[in-house]
Formats: sequence, C-alpha cells, structure tokens
Amino acid sequence: MLTGIQVDETRVVARLERVPGDVLRELRAAVDVERLILEALIKRKLSGEVLNVVTGKLRRSIYSYVEAEGDRISGVVAQAGDVKYGRRWEFGFTGDEVVRAHVRTITQAFGHAIAPREVEVRAFTRHVDQPARPFMRPSLAERAAAIVARLKGAAARGAGA
Repeated sequence: MLTGIQVDETRVVARLERVPGDVLRELRAAVDVERLILEALIKRKLSGEVLNVVTGKLRRSIYSYVEAEGDRISGVVAQAGDVKYGRRWEFGFTGDEVVRAHVRTITQAFGHAIAPREVEVRAFTRHVDQPARPFMRPSLAERAAAIVARLKGAAARGAGA
C-alpha cells in the first residue's frame, strides 16, 4: 500500500497506491503535525541557535502548509520570497554585489563621537564571501527519521494494522 516516502530539501511526499479513505486521513493528519513541528524547529534555529534575531523578519517569513491531491500528500515548509537574504544564509554566497548610492547617518568619526550627520555614500561594488549558516536543511535532517516513523505509523493505523 505505501510505495514510498520521500524526504528532500523542502518536501515530504507520501506516494500511495489504492488508498483507502482511513489511510489517507491518517496520513494527512500525520503530515499536518510534522510540518508544524518542522516549522517550529526552523523558527527555533532562527531564534539564536544558528542565527541571532535582529528584526525577526526572516523568522516570520517561514510558513508551512499541506497539499493533498489524489493519492499524493505533501507537507511544505518554506520561506517567503520577500526576504531575499534567507537563501544567502541557507546556502552561503561568494561573489560580487553592487551597493547602491545611499545616505547614511554617522555618529562618530575617527573613533570619536560627533553630532549625528548625514553623509552621502556613492555606489560601489564589494566582494562577499559569506559562509552558509543553514537552518532549514539541518532541521529537516533532524526530523527525517521521526517523519518517516510517523508516516509509517499513520499508514498502519489507517489500514487497521
């Protein structure tokens, strides 16, 4: 009945053949629980374990949902695309980036405090070598065995075993 469980970078997918309703209901409930646990684990890693919180925007951008279509159930935990630096932290980045011209307020010069003053910063290119500090992939790796066990248990309960 259960033909495979796939755990990859962002999805847990259970593929089934000839699924009785009870099995499907149990599996959906199990996927729902596991995606919430995984989402909470990722957010915990973003609360000081892997990255420290500055604004909380990256942590708030983590969300999850369940997709059920026919005999396929997917639990998805993802990061919203509006926080561009999340990918950079997860995978690292080496390369050049262009910093646009902007205005900066300075409060010290040559190590001495001064009255706040705005200065113009011209556009420039800088080289970045940012190592990866992953928070999503290790979270899934930590939960992989528990996810598989829960899905197998749900399939067995649904089949009446």
